[in-house]
Amino acid sequence: MKRILLIISAVLLLASCGKDGKKKTTAEYLYGEWHSTSISVTGDVYISFTDDMKFEMFQKSGEGAYRLYRGSWNVEGDLLTGRYNDGEDWAAAYTVTVDDRSLTMISTNDAAEKSTYIRTEIPEDVRNSSETVVKSF
Repeated sequence: MKRILLIISAVLLLASCGKDGKKKTTAEYLYGEWHSTSISVTGDVYISFTDDMKFEMFQKSGEGAYRLYRGSWNVEGDLLTGRYNDGEDWAAAYTVTVDDRSLTMISTNDAAEKSTYIRTEIPEDVRNSSETVVKSF
């Protein structure tokens, strides 16, 4: 019996190693590249959030080319805001729910404007064929 308790204790001790008990922040979950799986408009979106609080968004409407928008972002609690490089704020702030694999953004202006994303790399052909929009200069 003592041997079983010793083994269980060792397993529990090893399972807890490497975990400092610190939960990731919303910002830490956002870092990386995302692809839309469901958006409230017709099109396709890839977005990258970097740890220096910059974003690149590749947005395609209908059959057109991807357009590249750049700027900065901020998150406080679960509220995500952004500003394009020309100084213009995003049209809305978003309430976000995010984990290692998925991101949901709901507009604070209109709850019907809901977008979901999965974590995935932005394809090189999207990066290379996008038209940079003036907002990104």
